[in-house]
Amino acid sequence: MYQTAQLARLFSSVSQAVIGTDGAKIIFANPAANAAAGYDLEGRSAEETLPAEILAGNADSYICAATIFGRNASISVIKEGPVFLLFVDFINDGKSALYITRHIISNLRNNAMGLKMSADRCFSLLEDGKSPSEKNISVLYHYYYCLLRTLTQVDSADLIERGTLLFTPVATELVKLCSELCDTVSSLCSKNDVKISFSTDETELIAAVDPSKIEQLLLNLFANSLQHTVSGNSITLSLHRSGNKIVFSLDDDGSGIPQEMLSNIFKLPDDNDDPSVRRSGNGLGLFISFGIVQLHKGVFLIESREGEGTHVRVMLPADESPAPKFSSPDPTYRHSGASFVLTELADVLPSDRFGLKYED
Repeated sequence: MYQTAQLARLFSSVSQAVIGTDGAKIIFANPAANAAAGYDLEGRSAEETLPAEILAGNADSYICAATIFGRNASISVIKEGPVFLLFVDFINDGKSALYITRHIISNLRNNAMGLKMSADRCFSLLEDGKSPSEKNISVLYHYYYCLLRTLTQVDSADLIERGTLLFTPVATELVKLCSELCDTVSSLCSKNDVKISFSTDETELIAAVDPSKIEQLLLNLFANSLQHTVSGNSITLSLHRSGNKIVFSLDDDGSGIPQEMLSNIFKLPDDNDDPSVRRSGNGLGLFISFGIVQLHKGVFLIESREGEGTHVRVMLPADESPAPKFSSPDPTYRHSGASFVLTELADVLPSDRFGLKYED
């Protein structure tokens, strides 16, 4: 077991905030952690100081996104015997607006060029007196949705950075929301041969959430899993209530997320990112997901190992009530529809999933 003196020798000169706890008390905090907290952490109750959910993971190492000391943070957790070591990176401190990376610009340019090439092909066929094939039309729509996804995510990330993302919580029946969304994703991914399922022991679970934001969050998680799964893999969305928390879980048995990518997964991408570990898409999905979790005063936890799959937990307060102006006599939920799902999954679906037949 680590002793305080050993931890001090290892981490006291480290500029990153590092905290050690045995689960009951803080047994070590380096100067950077004490400075972030504004007081001496050592000896304080872990339960009163740290979000309890970040110590709930079962893996030897995992990453969380939570609010700690009043600031958004990405927290890498390593378990060494009975000791939890928390390495805290505060997210986007001092950054006032979204930085549009060269990767995002390249993504926009490629999709715009794809739209033009697909449109040119369709017009060429029409000029020859032929009708564009269903494949031609599907490719055109696919590029449109990929472009729309990038623009939508840039907009969402920018609004999160500015603190102006619209948040309208209402009493929402979450079993229905998850079930219908999972059915839509499963239908669109049927040709991928990735088994997508929904699991819950609840017959009804009502909570004050923003349903469109919860859909966006879950679709970002599905998109992340679909990037790392292939034919024969499975993805399971689960929902349950644990005490005063509502827990959304998304588990897959895919290739997992490389550790070097996992450590920066909640941060905004920039041009200093290592291109060898860059994810497909624009790199904004999990940053946006954390912003949505933060709006709901929740905690986000990801455990992943290469070759062993990824396990995501989103824990939201179950006892939050919607503001009076958003109150309604009955739990409300209206599925956003296939177009919204197609937009959010555009980077991971094949072109034949797009076209007029899938429009709302």
